[in-house]
Amino acid sequence: MKTALIHLAAGLTLLSGCASVTDGTTQTVVFNLSPKETRCVVSREGATLGSVSGKQNTITIGKGAKDVLVSCSAPGYDDVTQRLISKTQTSGVVGGFFLDLGITDMMTGAMWKYPNDITIVLEKSERRG
Repeated sequence: MKTALIHLAAGLTLLSGCASVTDGTTQTVVFNLSPKETRCVVSREGATLGSVSGKQNTITIGKGAKDVLVSCSAPGYDDVTQRLISKTQTSGVVGGFFLDLGITDMMTGAMWKYPNDITIVLEKSERRG
């Protein structure tokens, strides 16, 4: 019985480091947009994930190794496209490696994370007419 409890405790310790368990496979990203009329389309590999604006400035996206593109526009301002680059999380790399060599976290995208807060400021357009 004592041996079984030790094995269970060791297994739970390893599992707690797995990003799929500790951090999930999605994340919410908050956008600080200026001007407030800014509207952005969020996409990855040509597929639209959703949109954000000055009024609805958060989006929950699936984690992954591929970059996310955020294309923003507002009347009277130049368009801006910003790339969100994901980075590996320590919990996914270390904990997942011991559990299943990190395969689950790689397949689910859980070992990756995008920045949590993004600031995008559009510049006034110099175009006339």
